[in-house]
Amino acid sequence: MKFTRWYDNNHKKILIIPALLIIISLVYLSYFTVQNQDIIYKDVSLTGGTTITFSTNISVSELQTQLSQTYSDVSVSSISDNTGKQLGIVVIIPDTNENAIMNLKTSIQDVVGFQLTDENSSIEFSGSTLSQDFYSQLVKAVIFAFLLMALVVFIVFGENKKIKVYSILLTAATAILTFSVNNSIKIPLVISVITVFFYSLYLSKTKKEYIFSLSLITIFFVFYFLPIYLAIIPLAILLFTIYAVVSVPSIAVILSAFADIVIPLAIIDFFGVKISAAGIVAFLMLIGYSVDTDILLTIRVLKKKNESVNNAIYGAFKTGTSMTLTSMVAISVALIVVYNFHSILNQIFIILIIGLGFDLINTWITNASIIKWYVEKRK
Repeated sequence: MKFTRWYDNNHKKILIIPALLIIISLVYLSYFTVQNQDIIYKDVSLTGGTTITFSTNISVSELQTQLSQTYSDVSVSSISDNTGKQLGIVVIIPDTNENAIMNLKTSIQDVVGFQLTDENSSIEFSGSTLSQDFYSQLVKAVIFAFLLMALVVFIVFGENKKIKVYSILLTAATAILTFSVNNSIKIPLVISVITVFFYSLYLSKTKKEYIFSLSLITIFFVFYFLPIYLAIIPLAILLFTIYAVVSVPSIAVILSAFADIVIPLAIIDFFGVKISAAGIVAFLMLIGYSVDTDILLTIRVLKKKNESVNNAIYGAFKTGTSMTLTSMVAISVALIVVYNFHSILNQIFIILIIGLGFDLINTWITNASIIKWYVEKRK
């Protein structure tokens, strides 16, 4: 009862905690982007480069020190078994020039004291153009996955059918700007959008609503035939403004999911971790992980008509935290098992653990407080 009274009196005030975390993360990411001309440190899988793997007993720190005297951007890491015994070393440089690779091999051989051959080493190349294009596609996938997630949440919790239809049209236009539309999906996309457009006309009752529907279908076809990529940002802002004005529960879920991505990203950048393609995929996975507890909470509070808000939040809290903590334990165990192997799974697991940890804050402070505030005000 004491905690209930405290929560009733302070559920708005504690929103300061997640608000500060989001603001600090956004400020740092802005500073980081200005300093590094990108929002992340990219590893060789996203920049292009050369990876040399070989077996040796020499320590990573010693090899790193020796090679750093010649190569300022060299990266050295070890491969170990589950007992911690070193099995080999991985050396990475963001360069695919043949002369640079031969010089690097010579430098490594001088340090380790033996020749690198096809039998005791391997060399992998990643072209810069291919890697940059892959990185661009992954970033677009994350952006559009988030926009689709936001649309689905709004369709579930929004109450205005016409606004839902408008949001679908705007999201379709954003999709065209985000991805180059293949011929195989052009016809189904156009048919779907036209169907939604006629449905919006059916729902329209006033002259202004008819004009608005015609404006949206015009925007769609303008972007379809003449993509204007800079319009992605204003379209996304317009969508989220609609969600915020029309459906508070929707924007609460979207805000929590956004924080679950932004805060871990800022932490990863702060510690100087180079993100690989697997790391970008981890952020995609994080979108799905973060939304499930938010939807659980929102549905429980909004649909339970004969239950107090606090009891609904507490019931959702017990189920949601069990889900999140179970996932964190499972991922932590998997990370411990594979950590010494220095596989791509390491980065995925680390990002997921950080994201799920902050999801506890963003769901049960940010989303819960906003939903409680909204329900009490509506009543």
